[in-house]
Order: sequence, then C-alpha cells, then structure tokens
Amino acid sequence: MIAILIFGSIAAASKFHVPENVYSQYVKKYGQQAETRLDSLLALMDGLSEATDDKKVIEVNRFFNQVQYQTDMKTWGQSDYWASRLEFLGIGAGDCEDYAVSKFLTLIQLGIPQEKLFLTYVKRGAESHMVVTYYKEPNTVPFVLDNYDKSIQPATKRTDLSPVYSFTANDLFLQKQQGLGKRVDPSQSKNLNKLKAIDLEIMKR
Repeated sequence: MIAILIFGSIAAASKFHVPENVYSQYVKKYGQQAETRLDSLLALMDGLSEATDDKKVIEVNRFFNQVQYQTDMKTWGQSDYWASRLEFLGIGAGDCEDYAVSKFLTLIQLGIPQEKLFLTYVKRGAESHMVVTYYKEPNTVPFVLDNYDKSIQPATKRTDLSPVYSFTANDLFLQKQQGLGKRVDPSQSKNLNKLKAIDLEIMKR
C-alpha cells in the first residue's frame, strides 16, 4: 500500500507521462526491458524540463543513441517504416529515421523552439541518412545529432555528410552546409506526412 502511494505521488509529480491504457498495452506487448527504457525516457524528460537547451540536446542525443541500430527490413519487414518513439523503445532497435524523429519530437516537447530544430536528410557516401540539426542561433552553422557519430559536432566538421534537405512538420528547405538554404513547397514531401502521422504518445501535463 505504501509503495502504491509513493508510486502514485511520483507519477502525479511527473510532467511527462503515457496514458495508462497505452502504457499497459506497451508493457504487455514489449515486456519488462522495454518498460525500463520507457520509464528511463520519461524520467529523463522530467529531469530536463528546466535545463538549458544545450543540456537538453546533449542528454536526449545520448539517450537515444544507446538504442541498437537495425534496418527497417529486419525490424518491420519493409524497406521504409517510421516508428513512433514507443515502437522504437519497445523493439529496442531502429534505423536512422527512428533515432532522428525520436530526438526531434522529444526536444520539441522539452520546449526547444521549433525554429532551432530540423530533421535533415543527408548523403553519407552513397547512403541516404537522416540526422537532427540544431541551430543555437539563427543563420549559424547547425550542430548535428547523429546515431553513427555519437558526438555532437558543427555541420562543417561533418565532412562525411552531404546535406540534401531539411524539414519540420511545416517546412521544407533545400539544404546548404551553413544555414537552411532555400525554402521550397513542402506539400510534395512524403516525409512531412510521415512525421505528422506519428502520434505523440508521450503527453505533457
């Protein structure tokens, strides 16, 4: 009884949560290790709610980079599947889009202004790849949050990456190495629709 009361008081004090019915379905589907991963994310988000933007970026990047890389074909049996954060943490594996989208959505929920954060498609050799770019100030060189190179570096230091375009749920830009580049019509991008289709299962009180 005491344990239940303590848990209840902690849950009530938390700023971020997953609705009880969604949480129970998640645990039933994915198991105890997945529950631990989700609880760790919620605790991290609560702990970062008053942190600086830089601290949020560093810690969220570190957290999701602990998840195992695995191709969509191996995980989902299809070549291009955008997992939600709960699917990503539930399976405990994902590809570059899953890392990037999870980081992006978490940082937005933590209060970082959307004009500072973009999902950015790049080329890594012949490979298509997705990262998050973080602009500390407007019209400056962004910092890259990546699952391959886990350190956060200015885009100009990532000579292995060739930027293609950046987007949020509302915008699409042809990418340059420094700055966002030319804004183009976002309505034709299938990736914007994929991003909008991902449910924000993690709620803020």
